[in-house]
Amino acid sequence: MELKHEKKVLLFAIGNNARGDDGLGWAFAASLESKNIFPGDILLRYQLQVEDAELCAHCPYILFVDAWKSDAESTLDFRPCLPIPDASFTTHAVTPQGILHLCLDLYGARPQAWLLLLKGTSWGLGEKLSRQGRKSLKDGLTFFERYLAESPFF
Repeated sequence: MELKHEKKVLLFAIGNNARGDDGLGWAFAASLESKNIFPGDILLRYQLQVEDAELCAHCPYILFVDAWKSDAESTLDFRPCLPIPDASFTTHAVTPQGILHLCLDLYGARPQAWLLLLKGTSWGLGEKLSRQGRKSLKDGLTFFERYLAESPFF
């Protein structure tokens, strides 16, 4: 896959918009696309695959956005995402850390990466975003728009 944007920043929106708050990653991506404020390529994924490591090898900056099941009071969690070897590459879904490890191991590339997790509470088939999911989405977008404006990376 050829990336469209010159800056080569990549956002992986992970989830399933047909399963309630599991669609938070996709809803986040849709909001950024509608505002036309993300300076790179946005890819929707039901789950990460081994092949995504090759895409990451061509980008200096990666953002993974996914739903988060947590008892924490916070509606979001934002942290650096580091390459960590794990056995997830042998399953049908690979973790963001596993993708970055494969990127380093197979392609010698180590992009700077972050993980944005948005808290959800409803995961049922066909459900819309819950009240918690909508709040997390709003908080995540507010946080990330501020981060984009202040970040030396983007």
